[in-house]
Amino acid sequence: MNKKIVILLLSALFSLPSFADIVIVGNPALPDGLTKKDAKKIFLGKKNKYSTEGLYLIELTADNPIKAQFHKKVTKKSLAQLESYWSKQLFTGKLTPPIEVANANIMKATVAQNTNGIGYINEADVHASVKVLFKP
Repeated sequence: MNKKIVILLLSALFSLPSFADIVIVGNPALPDGLTKKDAKKIFLGKKNKYSTEGLYLIELTADNPIKAQFHKKVTKKSLAQLESYWSKQLFTGKLTPPIEVANANIMKATVAQNTNGIGYINEADVHASVKVLFKP
């Protein structure tokens, strides 16, 4: 393999945030004990132990690399599959897609302001205004 390609691939790999650093955060009023199965259901808008009807689901925008990493691990969907999934849900009137925010600071503020707010951020960005519900 060309040495330049290897260097580019390695630098791209190390410039992305590690998935191990991504956590699901929620408003401190939400109960503890979220599981991986719960997380998948929540981020696909399905019923779960929190009852999605009461949750205020918040996503990062597609241009944020954390979103792709998060969904690959938690929902097992690529961004294209996720977009298709939410388009179908919206078209059939079953579910409304979650709101999207641009970055961790807006995510934390939105989660903190909504009693049932839930989202995901890099663990290094966690602040006392939100609590970690699950670390995949």
